[in-house]
Amino acid sequence: MNIEDFFNGLEAKLKDALKEKLKWEYLFKELYKYSANYINIIEQEKGLKEKIGSFLGYYKPIANLSDERRIKRALNGLELIEKLKYEYLIDSPEKPYKDMPLATDIKFIKGVGNKRAKILREFGINSIEDTFYFFPRDYEDRREIKRIIDCYHGQNCLVVGNIVNFEEKNIGSLRILSYALEDKDGSVLILTWFNQDYIKKFIQVGLKVAAYGTVEVEFGRKTIKNPDFQIITSEQEVQTGILPVYPLKRGIYQNNMRNIFSETIPYVNYKEEFIPEEIKNKYKLISLSRRIKGIHFPKSFFHYEKAKEALKYEEIFLFEFSVLMKKRLIKEKIGISKKNEGKLIEEFKKILSFKLTNAQNKVFNEIRKDMDSKEPMNRLLQGDVGSGKTVVSEMALLYNYESGFQGAVMVPTSVLAKQQFLKIKKHMENFGINVELLLGETKNSEKKIIKEKLKNGEIDILIGTHALIQEDVEFKNLGLVVIDEQHRFGVKQRLSLINKGVMPDILFMTATPIPRTLAMTLYGDLDVSIIDEMPSGRKKVKTVYATEEKINEIYKFIEDELKQKHQVFFIYPLIEESEAIDLKAATEMYEVLNKRFKKYGVELLHGKMKSQEKNDIMERFSKKEFLILVSTTVVEVGVDIPDATVIVIEHAERFGLSQLHQLRGRVGRSNKQAYCFLVVSKKTTSETRERLRKFAQTTNGFEVSEMDLQWRGPGKFFGTEQHGLPDFKFPDILSNPELINTARKDANEILSKDPDLIKYPALREEIYKRYGKKLKMLEA
Repeated sequence: MNIEDFFNGLEAKLKDALKEKLKWEYLFKELYKYSANYINIIEQEKGLKEKIGSFLGYYKPIANLSDERRIKRALNGLELIEKLKYEYLIDSPEKPYKDMPLATDIKFIKGVGNKRAKILREFGINSIEDTFYFFPRDYEDRREIKRIIDCYHGQNCLVVGNIVNFEEKNIGSLRILSYALEDKDGSVLILTWFNQDYIKKFIQVGLKVAAYGTVEVEFGRKTIKNPDFQIITSEQEVQTGILPVYPLKRGIYQNNMRNIFSETIPYVNYKEEFIPEEIKNKYKLISLSRRIKGIHFPKSFFHYEKAKEALKYEEIFLFEFSVLMKKRLIKEKIGISKKNEGKLIEEFKKILSFKLTNAQNKVFNEIRKDMDSKEPMNRLLQGDVGSGKTVVSEMALLYNYESGFQGAVMVPTSVLAKQQFLKIKKHMENFGINVELLLGETKNSEKKIIKEKLKNGEIDILIGTHALIQEDVEFKNLGLVVIDEQHRFGVKQRLSLINKGVMPDILFMTATPIPRTLAMTLYGDLDVSIIDEMPSGRKKVKTVYATEEKINEIYKFIEDELKQKHQVFFIYPLIEESEAIDLKAATEMYEVLNKRFKKYGVELLHGKMKSQEKNDIMERFSKKEFLILVSTTVVEVGVDIPDATVIVIEHAERFGLSQLHQLRGRVGRSNKQAYCFLVVSKKTTSETRERLRKFAQTTNGFEVSEMDLQWRGPGKFFGTEQHGLPDFKFPDILSNPELINTARKDANEILSKDPDLIKYPALREEIYKRYGKKLKMLEA
């Protein structure tokens, strides 16, 4: 029994009356009787007895009131209880025991020292302030010390008593330490440790001990195995309350962490509140000191929930600010207008063997408008697998060339760079445009020539990988940078290429569909274009879900495709067979498939191969020198084999839906009907099977990404590396578009009135503390 339970019970009775589960005429009696049970707890809280007296008096005449007035009183009562919760269930941290700046090295905190400081630094904790945002992973409710007699099997209990007996015994290699703890009622509970001899240094017969853990009843005896314990002395009281459970590393224990954090959290009083007062009032957000106290040492679960609510808002609010500030910094820069007649664009459309879709034309017009402007273009081109993004980027490169500028295209792998190079070169030769390829593996003698020509302006378009960002790669007049699969490059890498020009236009491209609700969150500093239409005549890939027993039927189907000279991908999640998990590996299955389909030619491709080897295999596959490619996920993005009509993904249950969608996009890149087989093992759970069946029913990448986000949760869906997101403390905020939009709207409102945050210095300081590196890079 505690004060939080009391308030929750009062709330429940009023809600029961509103739902007609409790008759109005009995409400006062029920509230009075219920409150009487908690009188001892109520009396411990300053001024609460009088407030509860007034509250009960408000309901005395309820039996004689009209229904309308009864409902109004119940709703008023709920509001009052909410106010009482804020007053009695939330508290602030105490004042620190001595004055120290927030930047004080963690080693100077009581109980830390050099040895523990080294471990804390591994968590990224270097100063007092760093502890504020290192959140617990869980909590233990130790608000009540339980009598042993009241503890039942499976319950988590905090018990206090004297150690009255000790036994140790060996069973084989297992060493068991057993201590009998007797509480003030004379009830006994056994504390047991296995192979932990160090416990004997701390616990001896006669000591007073507090122990916490899950109670088990064995042969009539109550036991807690490997409990959390604390030696109680005249100076050391029992730690009660809702206690945090922190992540640990070897050499530091939970009690150490709690003691360290209980020393540092009071220093949050020295940190200035940075969420504007008007925002806090608007959403009833608790203050900085109370939210940090509430996430580490909450007074109640109500306090914890309110702290979490405020910290979630704080996190997305600051992130949205950084995004909007980045966008403003980009817009303030002055670029060069590339406005021209666009004659080459019209010529280019005539040489294509297909007609551009309306979506492609619309997106190119958006790009052209940006390039005509003096503001540098900063646009993200999003398009589903096979929607024709490359053609649109070629048009942008052509438009840039017509204005007298060089273009650069950076792609993540040499396989894709080579593929892009061949495609773009073939088109650009029609206009006498010089296109070159620069890779890490390009011979040094060739590199030297390419760099020289580039510097002199003899190369119009340079395509490559990370090799483009080397210091000695100099352009004469770089006007457009195209970065393909941009999430595969770090911010520094992207800026290194961009800085080789004088405010060039930038076109980022991605085939990884982002749920529409989140595109603005992730790329709020960019203008976003979406190609939401597939080329005409392109048939949808037929996706078939199957269990591994059906594999022979799939092989027969593949044989028919191979007879028509169509090509096939087999995808596996591992390179070599692992004994730990029963998965078919690419190397093992290559042997099996080579035996069965030898006459059609079978090759193996995986990530551990050298770049040149991978390039050779892909080149031979594209020339149809063999028809079956066995691979790991290195073919996931961008590989273009028009005659590939079948992809078999074994152990499909091991992949995320967005990754499966990328793999499926390797087939169906012509007007031939294509097929994707999702093969799962017998052990696959029914939930995963259902997920894959739903995936099989749609070919829309945006729908797939929404499903993937829903099923895997934001943490797994957004690898921070994959999308350049910060490491959010609460990744589930990404599943809350309402919160994201609210925070963005609030940030926008403040920035539009006060772009330099003159009135909000603490807010500005916090934004720069968290996102300053990226903002300073842009300012530079």
